[in-house]
This record gives sequence, C-alpha cells and structure tokens, in this order.
Amino acid sequence: MNKTLQIEIDPFLCASQGRMFDGQLGYQDMQRLQADVDPAMPDINIHMEFARKGKFIVLTGRIHGYLVLQCAACLGAIDFPIDIDLKLAVVNDEALLSLIPSGFEPHLFDGDKLLLSSIVEDELVLALPDIARHEVCSIELPRVSTSKDFVEEVDVKENPFKVLEGFKNN
Repeated sequence: MNKTLQIEIDPFLCASQGRMFDGQLGYQDMQRLQADVDPAMPDINIHMEFARKGKFIVLTGRIHGYLVLQCAACLGAIDFPIDIDLKLAVVNDEALLSLIPSGFEPHLFDGDKLLLSSIVEDELVLALPDIARHEVCSIELPRVSTSKDFVEEVDVKENPFKVLEGFKNN
C-alpha cells in the first residue's frame, strides 16, 4: 500500500497482478488544481484497483474527501465534497475507444507509464463546478453580463477643454 499516489506505474503489469493502491493526494501534488483550491485543503483519499476485463485494462476505485474552493460572490471558503466512483478503461490506442466495456469511461494514455496522480487530478478537474458558490450566499451575483450591476461605473471627469467652448461661441 502506498501513502502518496505521486508514482508512475505500468498499467499492463498492474492489471496482470491485480494491484491495488490506497493513498492520498495533497495540494502540492495537484499542479492543475492549485489555482482553484485553497492550499490549506486536506488530502484527498484514493483507492484504486487494476484488473483485466477481456482485452482491456480497467481501473476501478473511489476518490473521496473535499476541496476548499473560493465562492465567486463573497470570496469566502467553500467545502466542496468529492465522492467519485472510478470506472475507467485504460487504453493507449484511439481505435479501441468504441470497444470499451459497457459502464466504463475511457482513459487515454501514451507511453509505457501512467502517473496515478494524473488520473485523480483529471477526475477532480471534471468534478469542479463551473462557478463555485455557497448555496446560500449573502452577496447576489448579477444574472447576465448586460446587467447594470455587472458593469463597473466609471467616474466621468470634466472635459478640460470645456472652457474653450465659451470662446468659440463669442
């Protein structure tokens, strides 16, 4: 059993051995999510099992924990629960996509090794909301971009040449 899932594995070997991985991923291990989550978030718990289903390598498991996001309205912290069931068919050839077993999503990879943290991070990115927001937030966001509240008002300064208009009329 591994504590961290920041490791590269050979998916073919893991499937033939029926390998299981239990571990955690922290903020520092998720490069693509660092702009969206709070650095103080707790580690995400992961359980993964590799197996073969026919000619395919399949990865099943669970990702659970929570991400700490920032509310788009009030900028406060939001605990966003994560509970993802993994059912992936690991393939390295796009021609096989139409043959993937029912109930499995494809996970394309190229090369000989697969980074486990990358799989988890892919799933977490897909789980993120479009706009992070408290269910009940004290600040109301504008509904459309043409709303007058959406556009910042700009102070209109007096034209310095307005004084010259008086001379022109004389």
